[in-house]
Amino acid sequence: MKNLNLISLLIIVLLSAFAIVDDIDPIVGKWENVRNFQGAPMTLMADFKANGTLNGFINKKLFGSGTYKVKHDTMYFYDPTCNINYGGTYKIQYFGKDSLKFHVIQDTCTGRREGTNNFLYVRVKTTSK
Repeated sequence: MKNLNLISLLIIVLLSAFAIVDDIDPIVGKWENVRNFQGAPMTLMADFKANGTLNGFINKKLFGSGTYKVKHDTMYFYDPTCNINYGGTYKIQYFGKDSLKFHVIQDTCTGRREGTNNFLYVRVKTTSK
């Protein structure tokens, strides 16, 4: 009987360990890239919402909105930069929880590809008041 209780406890502990799932996609949040463009500093920011929408900002001004989905390490996103019907597919490379790079898999939109591919984006830390 004692062995049965011990085995039952072990099974419960193991099942609990596998049941712990992080519900929040790690891409959710604000990500920023600062670079020089034509001799002047430029800040690109992407704000990924948990509902699958995103907003893009250049120097803190909204320049576009769209939708995205993530499957494993691949992101698919659609925005009107070139045509809302033609999305881009990118591999996401995370560096811990605070930075990432997007690597183009397929994207016919030159502007989106040039602003996204292989650039390091850093998570914007939010301050609560």
